[in-house]
Amino acid sequence: MSKAIYGHVGVDARLLAELTRLRTRVRELEAEVAGLQALLAQDADLLASAAAPTS
Repeated sequence: MSKAIYGHVGVDARLLAELTRLRTRVRELEAEVAGLQALLAQDADLLASAAAPTS
């Protein structure tokens, strides 16, 4: 429905550029979050293995 509204009203070039920039930024932030989650999981694994008793 939003596409229909945009098509009816028209697309402002500045709005389109801002939307593109924001989508790119969201992808960058999602990638950063995924990387941080991977590091956190790795740290948790290291802590778990260090805390495990050695027999």
